[in-house]
Amino acid sequence: MKANERPVLKCTEDVYRMFKQHWNMDLIELVEEFKVILLNRSNAVLGILNVSTGGLTGVIADPRIIFGAALKSGATGLLLAHNHPTMTLKPSNEDIALTEKLKDAGKFLDINIIDHLIINEKGYFSFACAKLL
Repeated sequence: MKANERPVLKCTEDVYRMFKQHWNMDLIELVEEFKVILLNRSNAVLGILNVSTGGLTGVIADPRIIFGAALKSGATGLLLAHNHPTMTLKPSNEDIALTEKLKDAGKFLDINIIDHLIINEKGYFSFACAKLL
């Protein structure tokens, strides 16, 4: 995104709306997807990364791809999101473990994992709001 056109995300609702704008809502109940919003220090959006598309019960979120893009873009913060085709917003044990893994990797690189959302067309679950980050 051009510097003067970068939206600034101020709250979780802004984050959810941004992800939802860039999600294929025709597929949200069919396959799991994982996306990342790359942010600068002012929480302005540098870009949105489509990390991967999976199947009905899982998706790969390779930390090397995520942090490679973050380093190339100069991002200092990341917002993570994925959907559950079952439409449940409850995080699985695997979701929690992945979030912790990415958070730890981010600490090493001075790239903050600000939040991880599980989304569907009607709402979201925020790891940060639930104090799981």
